[in-house]
Amino acid sequence: MGNVPTKEDRGSQSSRRRGSSISSTINGLNPNSSSPFPAQKLKLGKRSSNTKEKEKFKEAHAAGLVVKYDENVDGGYLAPYGTYNLNLDYKISVVKQCIIDRKLAPFYTPLQDHNKNWTDEELLKTVDSLKLHAHPSEADDEDEDLNYEYEDIDETTLSKRELKKHLSKKFNKQLKVKRLKWQDDEELRYRQEKSTSKQASSKDLKLILYRNVAECPICFLYYPKWLNYSRCCVQPICTECFVQIKRLDPHFPHDNDEEDVEDKAKNDPNLLISEPACCPYCATANFGVTYTPPFFRTGLNGDFTAGLFKLPSSEAVILEGEETSSFDVDDNYFKKSMTDATRSSSNSGNGSRSGSPSGRRGSLSANNPAVITTDFIRPDWEQKLNSARARLAKRAATASAIHASNLLIQNNEQDVEQRMIEEAMRLSLMDEEARKRRDSSSRR
Repeated sequence: MGNVPTKEDRGSQSSRRRGSSISSTINGLNPNSSSPFPAQKLKLGKRSSNTKEKEKFKEAHAAGLVVKYDENVDGGYLAPYGTYNLNLDYKISVVKQCIIDRKLAPFYTPLQDHNKNWTDEELLKTVDSLKLHAHPSEADDEDEDLNYEYEDIDETTLSKRELKKHLSKKFNKQLKVKRLKWQDDEELRYRQEKSTSKQASSKDLKLILYRNVAECPICFLYYPKWLNYSRCCVQPICTECFVQIKRLDPHFPHDNDEEDVEDKAKNDPNLLISEPACCPYCATANFGVTYTPPFFRTGLNGDFTAGLFKLPSSEAVILEGEETSSFDVDDNYFKKSMTDATRSSSNSGNGSRSGSPSGRRGSLSANNPAVITTDFIRPDWEQKLNSARARLAKRAATASAIHASNLLIQNNEQDVEQRMIEEAMRLSLMDEEARKRRDSSSRR
């Protein structure tokens, strides 16, 4: 993980207030504008099509990171809560589909602290106080692009390189501000819906989710006990931390100690490598996780209401000696299920209702269909490696051309100098011969 902050480093993100610079910028936006970025300011018409495509991709990616209350699965969401603001370059569509298919734990809203002695009312009060997404951290408030002041800059006075850098920062600031606005809109919708009867019935679900929680060993935050587990050493990890783990950027091997070997390697694009991510617990390569979903289905996978919810067909239960073939369960079964959920979460076994992989005691192959690897959620790693090799090859070719040109110029200069010497010698000899002829004529 390397650069992943701990719970203590981040502080209490859920209690931070948004910086004044962010608030003032958001308040200055026009929420009714059909275009998220004013064309008259960005001057997109003057920018290359490649730049436009990159900006469209960035905008779509930012929109996919917005947490929407109606896009939830089993009490969690399809977008990250905001514990981290780094390494969010995973393939959003892939991760969302994995969550919907129940192959990866949803992005649960975490608790900073948890007390097993809380009453139901105290627990619900704590959970209800949480937002869909964390407040921007102080690091966000101090972000260079977010605080970039571009209104007073005369773009006509900038060089080509300065203009490109200026427009990039300008775009990034407007995109980040727009994303904050999108999230605020979702928060407002969420608060409005919480007062409805449909939201009121979710209290039972909240109690099941947060009565017995599990602490993620990476971020030290508390989540519903249904977490991902590493394929190698069967250790829990939340999805928020899982999507942070990825391959390093393409680089040369680090085992070359001799300088001449390293210098030679830097000129060979084929020696660039991209090593697979390792498990943060046991350092096994090709890190991946498995996920065992809860015994109920909610959100995009089903409806959860008091006394009525859906169970997977593989988990039919026996109630009062009779097997229930229907997914419609009465209030007595609902109360029994809550009791079972509370009891099972206290057990140390690895049953499916305790959240950990059922019956797992050893590692699974990275190619196992049940395993979601870090490469699977970032399938473009090979393309990035090839692009890095191509860029290096281009730079190497350019350097070789410059070197050859310098040699040619140097050789040409040497040739000119040699010709000048030869010409000077020829003229000197001619002068000497002319002098001798004059001397011979005078003696006659």
